[in-house]
Amino acid sequence: MASVVESVRKSSNSALAGSQSKGKIKRPTCEATDGSTGDIRVCRRSTRASKPPTFFKVLHETRVDRETRAAIKRSKVESCQLKVNYASFVEIPTVFATAEEFKDPVKFWNKYAHLGETYGAVKVVPPSDWHSMCPLDTDRLKFKVREQELRNLCNGKGFSHPSYEWSCDLMKEADRQLLVEQFGSENPSVEEVENKYWRIVKEGNSTLVVKYGADLNVYSPEFDKYLVDMTGIPFEKDLWNLKNFPNAPGSLLRYMDGIIPGVNSPWLYIGMCLTSFCWHTEDNYFGAVNYHHWGAPKVWYVVPPGKASRVESVLKNYLASESEEFAVYSLRVQVAPDVLVANGIPVYRTIQREGEFVFAWPRAFHSGFNVGYNCNEACNMAPVSWLPMGYRSLVKYKFNRKTCVSFFTMVMSGVCNYRDFGAEDLSHMIQSLSLLLSQEFDLRSSVNYPLLQMYLHLNTGGSFDIRSFMDGVSASGFNSDAFMNAVTSLCSKNDNDFLKACMVLSSSPMKDCELCDTPTFASCLTCPHCNCTVCISCQSYHPCECSSRIVLYRYPLLAFLRLIKILQRQYLALVSLMLYFMVKPSQTGARWVCKPQFTIPTTTVLSDVDSRSLFRVDRLRNTPEATTPTSRCGDRIKWLNSRDPQPKRATWLNLESLSTTDDILSSTSSTDSPISSATDWNPEWFADMRSAVFCSLDRTKPSPVEDESIFGEIELGEPCSLSANIFANASDTRGLATVTKFTLRYLMLALEEDSKESL
Repeated sequence: MASVVESVRKSSNSALAGSQSKGKIKRPTCEATDGSTGDIRVCRRSTRASKPPTFFKVLHETRVDRETRAAIKRSKVESCQLKVNYASFVEIPTVFATAEEFKDPVKFWNKYAHLGETYGAVKVVPPSDWHSMCPLDTDRLKFKVREQELRNLCNGKGFSHPSYEWSCDLMKEADRQLLVEQFGSENPSVEEVENKYWRIVKEGNSTLVVKYGADLNVYSPEFDKYLVDMTGIPFEKDLWNLKNFPNAPGSLLRYMDGIIPGVNSPWLYIGMCLTSFCWHTEDNYFGAVNYHHWGAPKVWYVVPPGKASRVESVLKNYLASESEEFAVYSLRVQVAPDVLVANGIPVYRTIQREGEFVFAWPRAFHSGFNVGYNCNEACNMAPVSWLPMGYRSLVKYKFNRKTCVSFFTMVMSGVCNYRDFGAEDLSHMIQSLSLLLSQEFDLRSSVNYPLLQMYLHLNTGGSFDIRSFMDGVSASGFNSDAFMNAVTSLCSKNDNDFLKACMVLSSSPMKDCELCDTPTFASCLTCPHCNCTVCISCQSYHPCECSSRIVLYRYPLLAFLRLIKILQRQYLALVSLMLYFMVKPSQTGARWVCKPQFTIPTTTVLSDVDSRSLFRVDRLRNTPEATTPTSRCGDRIKWLNSRDPQPKRATWLNLESLSTTDDILSSTSSTDSPISSATDWNPEWFADMRSAVFCSLDRTKPSPVEDESIFGEIELGEPCSLSANIFANASDTRGLATVTKFTLRYLMLALEEDSKESL
């Protein structure tokens, strides 16, 4: 069993001490050091109102210019500032890991989650026989630096990014000179550096500029030539190698297709004395893992997740002259920890040294600085227990910032690999899926616009080559066949094929809502006349006032219900197995009652909403010339034919209707459904798509502004009818062309958005 050290430093003149109150998390308090009684004074606004003079009329007396309002807000925050001894802050727990615990990073994380949630972070000391390696050869490494002007960190304006490159030798020498200049010694104490750092940040009267080699994308082509060859070395495949850490069993990040630097691929940091990382939470409220390779210590300040909203409020008021988004999400605003403490926010501290990990919990605000020349490596962590906090990030980011990866894409990645997880993890997934289904049902039920399922008809003959078109549009290559195989496999009776289809679609290009920046994971609203794509909840703000709006969706509602049933079946099987072997819940952490917190509509109700769609892939039928179905589908065909009095000859539904979740027949045809002759397709139907590509290749036109597409405004021409008549018959190529063009435009814009965000 690991030894957990929860060090609480106390002294007679301590500036901070832990206090325990009934039903509350232990928090530090402060004593004033200015000769007062030591009680925390709460700055309270006077309740007395000032009456304006009566001899003249006051116009707009309640209006105050923006700068004045910002100054007032900041003064209210700073007036609570106390002088404290930073070294007396309560330390976060230190866990001395055993060799057995170190075998599984995610289990280790979950084991100490109660400490992480209470303190915001945990310091981890690896077993004595464990050894790491820095992934880059720092003797040869060249990198660009981030200049930090300390006096402007509190204003969010202390950062610049010069174009020149530095080396570790230059960084080491600059650090040595700075230490001698500022401290008269090459080896000052942590407390000396700490006090100096916060004095400069708070007083703002120093012109000191330091350089930080931050956010170095270790496994990018830029640093390929500096990578250390670990072939054959045990550390190469060690799960605690931060290259492998996000891919550990139990981590949702292991299922991501792409690489997101700093999230599922580590960043390296080469620091010098007084370089900072400002107050922030991780992207999507992921957990953070930071390892100290070598060099001087790094000092951390951490706020527990439960107090994150309070930190956001302080940051917004402290930097009221800027937008709230900048204050909270820019990673450029440094506020002294005593300001937070004086405003009733508990702050914990730790000193990270060589060979130590720091785990920061989801939505735990943290900041700090480097005591001297050092090297750290960091990545993110997303166990399934992160899902509730991940959803909170989705809500918080709405209208404020973009997500680095769609929350529901993360959910789907775990769901589609549900066999890798235990009962408690499945419980989290069921709750998240139930939330998604409940929200989508409400949204789709609330609109009267036509519903169209995403679809690309690839068999257009020579009129328009969709495969080549999408290959040209996508810089990384878009696999049209894989996309359509996934769309059609949503109707497969085989659970494995169905799950694979859900996974492929969840990782397919996804456009963000142009108003609130939320990823349009399940559905979106658009129209033929402009590129604007919004989520259904933002439908009122779509700029086009036409009557031709449509809802384009990725998954039928019944697909989500089927996923929930698959998870519930597995959950019950695992619980039954545990009961059979008399396993106690405390031994597994499983919650054996898995009742969704959100109301799940019945199959019939969901089917009614799905059936409103003008176009659904499961309704596609072959032409009468198509081959007849196999006998095992006879009953299904009779039912289908009874619904359509037009054909006199039995026709085969290429993809069976997903009207129930337990009677779904697998597709027996390719993605090129022979529902129409290629000669029926008019090449002029796709002139709008060709024009968009020509627009993107036109070098004579001015470069598009930030919010403009390189394709220009793609106004969909004929056929773009939303008449129910053209969708009533699957052999009507006008309907297929319409839904194909809507889907093409969505994918084109989503791919463009992805390429811009990756720059």
